[in-house]
Amino acid sequence: MKKILVVVCMGALVLTGCSTYQYTARQTGIDRDDIQASPTLVDIKSDFNKRVEAISSWHPTKEDAMLECRYLAITNNKIDLVVDPIYKIECRNSRIRKRFKATLTGFAGYYVNGRTQREDIEAISKFSLEDIEKYLILHNPEVLKYINAKGEVVNIFHSDAPKKPCCDKPAQEPKEQPAPAPKSQSKRK
Repeated sequence: MKKILVVVCMGALVLTGCSTYQYTARQTGIDRDDIQASPTLVDIKSDFNKRVEAISSWHPTKEDAMLECRYLAITNNKIDLVVDPIYKIECRNSRIRKRFKATLTGFAGYYVNGRTQREDIEAISKFSLEDIEKYLILHNPEVLKYINAKGEVVNIFHSDAPKKPCCDKPAQEPKEQPAPAPKSQSKRK
């Protein structure tokens, strides 16, 4: 009888002795085909004067520790997202299992200027294509090419100089060179 009582008490302690938590981040996906969301566009206002930090508790996976850090940084600082986060991951090895703890450091970010995709297209249509191209080059110098409506890759470069016909003709295949004759080696004794 005492053995059964001890087993029941131990079982009750095991079942009630620990708490677990799971943390999630915002997601936009909808798993049902009969429901569609219209895209919403936002700008991100970064506040580089407000540094945010968070430390997770110990978790069985590195990913869980990082998710908790992101959750704590967002909720404790009343921000929308963490801009440019970096993590420090601690790993504690025991004979039974590994445990991970994460520390996050980043900057505060806020969603501003929410609008629908249609509103964004209407706002952009007020500008000329050349102005949009200049804006893209100014804010993202790597964007020097785009695909036009015909599916052609077009360079974003406007100039009054006449274009050189360097690329109008396909490149000619190089002529095959005959293989060099093998050198005869004579052995001298």
